[in-house]
Amino acid sequence: MLEIDHVTKRFGGLVAVDDVVFRIAEREIVGIFGPNGSGKTTLMNVIAGVFSATRGEVRWKGRALGGLSTDEVAACGVVKTFQNPQLFRELTVAENVRVAGHLLLKSELGAARVRTIFPSAFRTEAARKIDARVAAVLEMTRLEAQARQLAGSLSYGGEKMLGVAMALMCAPSMLLLDEPGSGLSHDELDRLSEVLRRLRGQGMTLCVIDHRVGFLGALADRAIVLYHGSKIAEGTPSQVLSQRAVIEAYLGDAHVA
Repeated sequence: MLEIDHVTKRFGGLVAVDDVVFRIAEREIVGIFGPNGSGKTTLMNVIAGVFSATRGEVRWKGRALGGLSTDEVAACGVVKTFQNPQLFRELTVAENVRVAGHLLLKSELGAARVRTIFPSAFRTEAARKIDARVAAVLEMTRLEAQARQLAGSLSYGGEKMLGVAMALMCAPSMLLLDEPGSGLSHDELDRLSEVLRRLRGQGMTLCVIDHRVGFLGALADRAIVLYHGSKIAEGTPSQVLSQRAVIEAYLGDAHVA
């Protein structure tokens, strides 16, 4: 379980996240809604170890994550994707996933990971382990057919999916997704939703930020709404999106009957 316990994050005089409390159960998909500037990405960055909370505590399976680096948080099983994935555009899709394995599995493989970079003359058990994980991740994210395609030639939706695949190389138990549906076509959103539901079916916990209310409302089991850094609603997507405070946050008083 992820526990957000009275978390506040300040940047000087700006309160970006204000005394937020919620829980996410294992194998749950939770969507964090809110208009631009509501504190969604800042909160996710606090969870992932990008920022430290000014006050309050983040716990995953009972362990406090405060003060840990992003690598240390990832080693605990909590991994964050980014709005704009950092890809090696001159490498293939499979090679990008492999590189992510070397960056993210160093604590598991140690010095042996260096040998997995080289061709068959240097094959090791660690290399075969990387190979198996690359194949599994490509299949999981429906990228097998594009494995040999250069990352720089992918569509924007393909780049987003590759970013998810790279995050999966460290076998997270919880995945934090920051605007995964941004800029995607309807078909790409359907594919992303299918992949995310599949990951949950395999036991993963998902926390998703996205500005596309329809996409997130159809995907999430539960929704949390932030506004000006504070939590203003929590419940099923249909419950929270019908609340007056949420409608006002998105549309303003004039649009509320």
